[in-house]
Amino acid sequence: MCKSPVRILCALICAVLLFSCSRQEADHLPNRRVVLFYAAAFSNLSSSISADIDEFCAGGLPYVGNSDVFLVYSHMPARYGKYDPTHPVLFRAYKGPDGSVCRDTLIVYPDTDVSSSAEVMRKVLTDVKDNFPASSYGMIFSSHAKGWIPPGYEEKSNSIWSVGAPRKEYPLTRELGTENVDGSGIDIIDLPDAIPMHLDFFIMDACLMGCVEVAYEIKDKCDILLFSPTEILASGMPYTTMPPKLLNTVEPDILGIAREFYEMYDAQSGLLRSATVTVVDCRKLDPLADCFRDIVSVHRDEFDNAPRSQVQPYFYNEYHWFFDLRDLLVEAGATQEELQRLDKALDDCVTYKAATDKFFDLKLETVCGLSVYFPIPDNTELNNYYKTLAWNQTTGLIR
Repeated sequence: MCKSPVRILCALICAVLLFSCSRQEADHLPNRRVVLFYAAAFSNLSSSISADIDEFCAGGLPYVGNSDVFLVYSHMPARYGKYDPTHPVLFRAYKGPDGSVCRDTLIVYPDTDVSSSAEVMRKVLTDVKDNFPASSYGMIFSSHAKGWIPPGYEEKSNSIWSVGAPRKEYPLTRELGTENVDGSGIDIIDLPDAIPMHLDFFIMDACLMGCVEVAYEIKDKCDILLFSPTEILASGMPYTTMPPKLLNTVEPDILGIAREFYEMYDAQSGLLRSATVTVVDCRKLDPLADCFRDIVSVHRDEFDNAPRSQVQPYFYNEYHWFFDLRDLLVEAGATQEELQRLDKALDDCVTYKAATDKFFDLKLETVCGLSVYFPIPDNTELNNYYKTLAWNQTTGLIR
């Protein structure tokens, strides 16, 4: 039996209406995962980080109707090396119907905003949370950094470390520093309050962030941390292959990203073959803190007199604040029984670590994956600040 044209038309209209309603409902459902690339790149890293964003977008973005969302907060100079004020922007990158990469600007922020500040980071993340509710959030932070060292701090004396020789010229890294603007620098004490949601993962593409002090400070705000205890070369992470490991997948493959990061640099030659990478499960850091505290308390006198030059450093220059956590305790006289407990705690929380043989000219021989401060007794300014960190308040490293 043939259907009349009127009945066919009515059926088509109903189908369109049903599709439209279901699409509208889908659009209003919470997103499954939102990944934010936070690029505080108002610095000499702008061209490198801009290339990283392009590589990520080329590596495979979700379609606009997908439940996963990729966002970028970008603050860069108008052109490389020229640091007149510019407006940071938040944009959404996605794949268009024809497969091309689309970028929709969502928010333009004031040109007075300092992206490397806790205040602005919280504002941006609050905008992300309010506009893109999700069951899962992840963040990539790309900028200069200096581990747990407070913003604006400069060493006033290098007397405890030999730096007599002229500094060698090395490839560009994301070395100690912030953005080229007054007031930049995020105090890690303020970092937890700058994150208004829980992060499933936090990838820190910035120098020297792989220290236990950073991980412990934000352990209640994120589950998995990927970072480096040394500096990171300016080319950064392997962004081209990163998207399918973070988006449109049931679980983010952070270990896979870490392996590719290491393999990418390990395949290089000369000074470019320089990298360390660590993945930490922040939910398992408390046993490490308890173990560290117990060993330090038993070996306090030996610790204070441990030979600084014998402990594995993660720095190759005058920034002598980052030493291998395990090697420090070895040199402080930890017993085999204590080291067995320490190794168990490290194995539980450090789920992946890798290092090339050297970082530039620095030999990497004893690497547990986490750095820690080896206190400098006469550095009152830095030591007083260190006492305020959650790691020190739990472990009593500096009394």
